[in-house]
Amino acid sequence: MPIDELPAAPDPATDTPQAFNEKAAAMVLAQRKLPAQINGAIAEIGGMIGAIGVIAAGGAFAIPYVFDTTTTDADPGAGKLRLSSATQNAATVMRLDLTSAGQDYTTLIDTFDDSTSAVKGSIRLVKQGDITKWMTFNLTALATPSGYRNLTVVCTDSSTTSPFSNGDALMLSFQRTGDKGQDAVGALQLLGVATIGAAVAQIDFLNIFSSNYDRYIIELQCVLPSAAQQLWMRLASAGVVVSTGYGDMTYGDNALPSSTQLRLTTETTAHATLTVHVRNVGGTSPTSVGAYGYWNSTVNAGFRSRQVEGACSSNSPHSGFRLFWSGGANFIGGTVRVFGAKNS
Repeated sequence: MPIDELPAAPDPATDTPQAFNEKAAAMVLAQRKLPAQINGAIAEIGGMIGAIGVIAAGGAFAIPYVFDTTTTDADPGAGKLRLSSATQNAATVMRLDLTSAGQDYTTLIDTFDDSTSAVKGSIRLVKQGDITKWMTFNLTALATPSGYRNLTVVCTDSSTTSPFSNGDALMLSFQRTGDKGQDAVGALQLLGVATIGAAVAQIDFLNIFSSNYDRYIIELQCVLPSAAQQLWMRLASAGVVVSTGYGDMTYGDNALPSSTQLRLTTETTAHATLTVHVRNVGGTSPTSVGAYGYWNSTVNAGFRSRQVEGACSSNSPHSGFRLFWSGGANFIGGTVRVFGAKNS
C-alpha cells in the first residue's frame, strides 16, 4: 500500500494567515490517513517476509490467502481459501480463489496439475506470524469451476487436527512433482479391475488390449460360480466376442479340441485362482493363451493344479476378452485384474 506524500508545511514567516490555516488543515487531514497507510504497508511487508520464509524453507513460490472456515463447494471470495471439512486434516478438497492481494493467479494455479505423476505436487499452508500452525498436503487433481479452483488433496501432516481459525492470514506454497519417468521395457501396468460383489453372467474386458503392450497378464483371484462349472474364455475383436477358431490342450496331455472357446479349467469347478497370459494379439498369427494355477474340482473332489495352453487361430487383431462359465452360471465372487507388459 503506498503512503501519500505529506503536503507542504505551513510557514508562519512567509504565509498569510489564510494560507497558513489552509496548509495546517491539509496537514492534519493527511496525517489522519497515515496510520491506516502505515499499517497496510506493514502488512504487505509481513506478507513478503512470510513468502520469503516459505520459499527459503522449500516452497517454489507462495501466495497469501485468508482462511475461510466455510466448507461448501463455492467460490470462497477474493483472496480466500477454504477446505472441504471442518476437521481440517480430514479435508479432501482445497478451494482457492483466483485472486489475492490484488493479483490474479489463475495462470499460475492452473499449472498445479501439469506433472504427469500421480501426485502432482505438495502444498504447505502456514499461518503468517505464527509458524507453529501449519498443514501439508499432496495434490492429485485440479478442477476448474468458474472463479475458483478445487484441488483434490490428501493431508500428509499438520501441527494440530485443525490449526487455522476463520480470518487467519495464511501463506500457501506449492512445490511441483517431477514428471513420471519412462516405463521400463516389460514393465507391468494395471489396466483394469473387476471386483465381483453381485451376480454377473460374464466378466467383459472387450476393448482393453492396445498397441502399447506386447502381452497381457490376467490375475483371477478366487472367482466363484453360482453352480460348479468349467471356466471358459473367449477373445474379442473390435469389441465383439469371437466364438470360432479356438483349440486348447493341457500340458503333457493329448489335444482337447474345443472350437468355440478356451477352457481355463478342464473340470467342473467350485472356485478358481489362476494366472492367464495372452500373447500376440496383433493379428499377424494366432493369439496364444496360457493359464496356470489351481481350482477346486467337483469331479475329483479336491484341488487341482495344472497348466493349460491354447490359441485362437483368427488372424484379426484381438481387442480384449470375456470370461464365463460353461453352463451359464453367474460369477458371484472374486477379483479379476488385467495387466499390460510395456512394449519396447
